[in-house]
Amino acid sequence: MDYNKIEDTVMKKAMEFFKDNAVKFFGISTKVVASAETEIKTIDIKNNSIDYLFHTENGELLHFEFQTTDKKDDLKRFLYYDASLYYRENKRVRTMVIYSADIEEVQTEIDIGTIKYSIEAFYMKNLDGDEKIEYLRNKINNKEHLTDEDILNLTFIPLMKTKMSKSERALESIELASKIPESNEKLKCMSLLYALFEKFGDKESKKKFMEVFKLTEIGRMLREDGKEEGKLEGKAEMLIKQLIKKFKSVPEEYKNRIKGLPEETIEVIATEIFDIKSLDELKQYFA
Repeated sequence: MDYNKIEDTVMKKAMEFFKDNAVKFFGISTKVVASAETEIKTIDIKNNSIDYLFHTENGELLHFEFQTTDKKDDLKRFLYYDASLYYRENKRVRTMVIYSADIEEVQTEIDIGTIKYSIEAFYMKNLDGDEKIEYLRNKINNKEHLTDEDILNLTFIPLMKTKMSKSERALESIELASKIPESNEKLKCMSLLYALFEKFGDKESKKKFMEVFKLTEIGRMLREDGKEEGKLEGKAEMLIKQLIKKFKSVPEEYKNRIKGLPEETIEVIATEIFDIKSLDELKQYFA
């Protein structure tokens, strides 16, 4: 299985599920209304990608980071991210950092004179992973329906406090996820685990996960989804090239809008391209 071909599809599914359920799991009293762009382009054209970012109902940005280490410069990095986000979006930013069970306590505030910055820390050491593993194992073995909270708990077991090692925790989560009988629940869990291991899974757990993943119906389905997305992206890119050939250049805004169009609309534009006299005529397809 080509790891790269399905990565975008899985990450999108993980982001969507996280968007709908994370605020409740972490006890945040706000409502997420949409995902936000997680890539930050700095002045010197270097890109930085934060873990999860959402727009909330009160007009703020909700920023999540997952950490398995507590490094000296982490807080400065988060400050840099949030300052860049504020510059880009002109919105207040609320940042929660989820720390794995190996981390007991961290610095949450920094004072650099004109700027005082703080994050909210959520310590996974306060969650009993052994208890949750046993509870979930019983539900899965009895073929009981898993709630969204169950799925998040199963996904986050590798970060919780347990008697097992990190690698053992991860492998246990993979094994349990592979036994989930309902395909939709399995898809949600596998997508979140994929995203989790992509960030900080060790070599052994990543290898084991991919072995399990590629054998499931979920893996096959996501490969097909990836192929379909690839075809659609190819058609959008071809249309953009045709428009550039005809009009010499196409604004970035138009390129992005075209990439977001359904396949049927892209095909209509491609069919009518010879009758299009100016780029302004494309606006009718963006409505």
